[in-house]
Amino acid sequence: MCSRVQFHNSKQQSGQRDRGMTLVELLITVTILGIIMTSLSAAMIVILRTEQPIKDHLSESKDITFLQAWIPNDLASASSRNIDPMYQPSTKTTLPGTNVLTLDRADISTSGVTTNYVVSYRYVQVRDEWQLQRYEIRNVGLATQTITKVGVAHQLASPPPTWNPTQSPVHAVSVTSRNQVVLRPIGEDVQVTFGSGEKFTTGGAGLSSQDQLPTDYAGGIIDPSAPPTRCGGTVTVVLDTSSSIPAQGGATSLVNAALGFIDAFSGTPTYLRIVGFDVSAYSYYPTTAGQYVNILNSTADLTAMRTKVDNQDLSTARWGGGTNWEDGLWQAFRTTSGTPFSQLPELVVFISDGEPNRNRTNTPNDGDARFNTTDLSRAVTAANFGRGTGARIVGILVGNDASTTNQSRLKSVVGNVVWNGTGPTNPGNAAAADFFLPANSASFAQLGNVLRSISAAVCGGTVTVQKRIEQAGVLSEATGTWSYTTDVGVRDLDTSQSSSATFDFTFPLGTTTRTVQITETPKSGYTFVRADCSSGGIALPASRLRSPTDGSPGVIVTLTPDEAVSCLMVSRPS
Repeated sequence: MCSRVQFHNSKQQSGQRDRGMTLVELLITVTILGIIMTSLSAAMIVILRTEQPIKDHLSESKDITFLQAWIPNDLASASSRNIDPMYQPSTKTTLPGTNVLTLDRADISTSGVTTNYVVSYRYVQVRDEWQLQRYEIRNVGLATQTITKVGVAHQLASPPPTWNPTQSPVHAVSVTSRNQVVLRPIGEDVQVTFGSGEKFTTGGAGLSSQDQLPTDYAGGIIDPSAPPTRCGGTVTVVLDTSSSIPAQGGATSLVNAALGFIDAFSGTPTYLRIVGFDVSAYSYYPTTAGQYVNILNSTADLTAMRTKVDNQDLSTARWGGGTNWEDGLWQAFRTTSGTPFSQLPELVVFISDGEPNRNRTNTPNDGDARFNTTDLSRAVTAANFGRGTGARIVGILVGNDASTTNQSRLKSVVGNVVWNGTGPTNPGNAAAADFFLPANSASFAQLGNVLRSISAAVCGGTVTVQKRIEQAGVLSEATGTWSYTTDVGVRDLDTSQSSSATFDFTFPLGTTTRTVQITETPKSGYTFVRADCSSGGIALPASRLRSPTDGSPGVIVTLTPDEAVSCLMVSRPS
């Protein structure tokens, strides 16, 4: 029996019709395609939306690279700077835009020759962009003057509608002095605001012109525990001499307070100047604008300054009509024509008894004695210029017109940090405050306490040392270098470089006195004799002075936190 095998024709199966997709399969496919298309559309929208921000961020990143490359380097070599928005560094060429920061800087060549030139950063509109442009000017004002321009940043914030080119472009670039709490702020910070709203801050600092690094290291590395003193420098008092002060019986108190302020700095490495203002400002003393009196030692100039102030409550003194805040602050820093003084104040103490009712656009006899917002806004601009030089400006409002409104006005000029102390023994935040209001409703009788608090914050708890040689009962200034040791460190007094050395001492909370020892390193050919110490121009009593118990040359002083002591270290030839 044999099996039968049956073969099937495959062509018959392939010729059958495809059943197609079921309704369920079709719905699933459409749904999946919809999800894919939605995702692709969303991705495309994100790409389109972020394209411009990405471009902006790339541009800002490029700007930041240029900002960081140029600004710190320029600041590190700067000897002076100007942030007046209208400032033009060269009379030969007018630069475009608004001045942001103009620097005088030095360039030392490989041959050791120093060349000085000017760098000016300007806020300039170029088509639809607001840029920060850097102009380097060599041979300023000469026939050989050259100017090189570099676009440093191209994506700066546009100005608000109320801004005009005579104003600082703080909406886009702001320049702030570092460490304004102390007399010598070092360096500047520059904050740039981009059109996107993002901010970038850079900055730098050169050496302080009054605190050079030593070139002779034969004595070894300077002890870091003896830092540069906070005491000293250039101080300008801007004094209100309007007739409203004697009218409310404040003249004598004002005089006594000002004399106390002068005396508090006597014997310290301080240079003092007084600017008066009423209808306009004037150089009160010295009468030559921009000059200072060195009050380290008693001189004819110091006596003349005290005499001028002491006579201010006499009927012959100047008491003018009007209160010109702008001009008082203006002439603290520059001439009437606007040229900055060669020696600028590091601290400005502004004293007024009322609201501003004049400005520099007023004529002397126009009869305008009413407050208007221009008087205040121009005073703010003048103060901003001063702060731009690195100065600290503090304001004192005193007298019957120290209303809440006038307090707010002065705060808008000097700053909003309010003094919280009560006097020199409790100075509070006097080292950092902007605005001072005397006790007892801004009483003139309390003005002296305020001024002594400021002086205590600057020079309180310090001892300034000078060296003298005594021969036949006559004292003369010593020559050479003399070394002094205290518990805050060692300092060399090189008499060819400086007349004095100042030590700053700290006081634990609640401590009203402390004993400090200043030891002089013996010098061949001389024998230490004594220390003549004083405070405020008055000799310290013997109860506050004694010789070191170990017989070393020097002096032990009982010091208080609210005073500055000055000591003449006297030796005789052996």
